[in-house]
Amino acid sequence: MTRSARRGLFLVALWAIVVIGGLLARPAWPIDETRYLGVAWEMWNHGELLVPHLNGVPYSDKPPLLFWLIVGGWHVFGVHEWWARLVPALFALGSLFLTARLARRLWPDRPEVADAAPLMLLSTFLWSFYTTVLLFDMLLVFFTLVGILGLVRAARGDRGGWLLVAAATALGILAKGPAIVIWFVPSAICAPWWSVGPAVRPRRWYPRAAGALAGGLVLALAWVIPAALSGGREYADAILWNQTAGRVANAFAHRRPVWWYVPFAPLLALPWLVWSGIWRRSPELRALARDGGIRLCAVWSLSAFVMFSLVSGKQIHYLLPLLPALALIGARLVAGSEARVRRRELVGVAACFFLFGAVIAGARWIEGALGLPPWVGELSPAVGAGVALLGVLLLVLRLRTRLASLQVVAACSAAALVLMLATVGRTATPLYDVERVARYLGRLEREGHPLAHAGKYRGEYQFAGRLKKPLEVIEPDDVDRWFLRHPDGYVVVYSRRTLLPEPDDQLRHDFRGGVVAVRHRGR
Repeated sequence: MTRSARRGLFLVALWAIVVIGGLLARPAWPIDETRYLGVAWEMWNHGELLVPHLNGVPYSDKPPLLFWLIVGGWHVFGVHEWWARLVPALFALGSLFLTARLARRLWPDRPEVADAAPLMLLSTFLWSFYTTVLLFDMLLVFFTLVGILGLVRAARGDRGGWLLVAAATALGILAKGPAIVIWFVPSAICAPWWSVGPAVRPRRWYPRAAGALAGGLVLALAWVIPAALSGGREYADAILWNQTAGRVANAFAHRRPVWWYVPFAPLLALPWLVWSGIWRRSPELRALARDGGIRLCAVWSLSAFVMFSLVSGKQIHYLLPLLPALALIGARLVAGSEARVRRRELVGVAACFFLFGAVIAGARWIEGALGLPPWVGELSPAVGAGVALLGVLLLVLRLRTRLASLQVVAACSAAALVLMLATVGRTATPLYDVERVARYLGRLEREGHPLAHAGKYRGEYQFAGRLKKPLEVIEPDDVDRWFLRHPDGYVVVYSRRTLLPEPDDQLRHDFRGGVVAVRHRGR
């Protein structure tokens, strides 16, 4: 087996440990994961592939690519939750290998950078965690890397690079909307700065770049236009305007101030931000600033950070596509050093494990002081001690090469994440699990009872209950009037505090800090 194959298998093994640990630690949690499962289930159940639906209503918040992939897998493997949650994780795995491929393109004379970059990405805490979550962002990361790789190939005279840019644009739009262009258009504009050669002459470069982006947009319109015509006026307005310019100017969800990302910026690069092996190269930064690969990654990450800070709607996982750029910069800095690894270089990295372990071990005291959910206080101190011991391991082992240190840190990060997911899943799942209520609703539906939901419904029960009909959404104040019209019906109701059971409650379940009940009045 070649060295490259062994290192690829090591990456796959660590990825599999993280993903399997996430799948075993918890079921899909509301609101996002159960909602996306619900949309995919309705697409599967009704065979409507063009326009996604949630609870019988066209769902305009996200494009359909993730749902298509989930439904396609269900045709092969059967309808299972694990496949839906595995789809983004597979794109995360693909992104690791694309990051290595991009490193080889940027620094063909430094193969050690391609070895180091995916390890640094995989062991970044934020990346590993979101590998286990059912969201659209890992798809966006993958297509961002395809687009950047296309730009690098085009800059070196390979016209096939423009096909990659067009494909990344189209599939990125189908994955998460026009936000994909934020991730590589600035890099295309700045190509004369980060790349040299006849292929990047502005007179030729910019028309070709515009043509590739336009071609990708046209490909995406092959879905957008038929979907807009089929989904109705409100759906068309949503996908053509509200989900693009509307989110930028005045987000209807996750609206945050401009500076909101700044305090979270250090979290993006942990644990490598505190590895002194990187900072030891700071005297060389002036020379490295002339490196075309470093320049590309700087444009890619900094421009996107600024632009997403200006966008009204913000979530920390929106920044996941800049993590490969940070990993490439870190790998170039680390792999370019000829110095041997010194144990004290890993003190900062080990301190991250000590800190996370201490937080888990002291969760019962932190929960009361900060007013966190009660389940936080039930986290296992033994797990916290286990995470801290991983930090001790980093300081005890004698690591002679930088690649060996990267591999050990990546393995410790994967182990720490699995431990943390296990303890969080054990303590929090009873408060976030929708299975019990969903299965009860599924049984009632099969018996022919009308079902309603008091208050806003986000599809929490559609997939878990395998519901074939929408729940009727009513206002909480209209429950009594609904029972007059449907004496044989059941209503899902919520309370933000624990109350004594009411005589009409057929099922009660602690849920997200309150209580959910299925209520029936009878005749």
